[in-house]
Amino acid sequence: MKRSVILINLFFLCNFNIVADTKILNKVMYIKSLFSLVHRNPSTHSNSLTTIECGHPIKTFKMVSKKRNTTRIVFNRNWYLVKVGPYEGYINGKQLSNRKVSCFQDKFPKFFDTLDIGINDMFYWGKLHDQYVTGKSKAN
Repeated sequence: MKRSVILINLFFLCNFNIVADTKILNKVMYIKSLFSLVHRNPSTHSNSLTTIECGHPIKTFKMVSKKRNTTRIVFNRNWYLVKVGPYEGYINGKQLSNRKVSCFQDKFPKFFDTLDIGINDMFYWGKLHDQYVTGKSKAN
């Protein structure tokens, strides 16, 4: 019984034209916050894959649908599909810049080195930057 169900499913999958989105390199962007996290899913509450520092270059991707031949940037331009080293995940667009920014670590390297920030501290700094809400208030 199980074999026949599997064979029927394979038959339908082979006969229907399955078109998947492919990702292509969009541009290289840079981190502008002190530390930032690459997430598994496009949410600030999802698991983190890695922590990156300010000024680190990141490859951002856009998804191209072969069926419609259209291009779209993932998740309404708030979250970007990125690749950092061996990790592929998502990062919030508010933490990215088109140009390399002047970072605190670069301005004051001796002071920054004396802080002796560990991996756990970097993670929590990145988590803090994920939780920041910036913008203009609409309250009167």
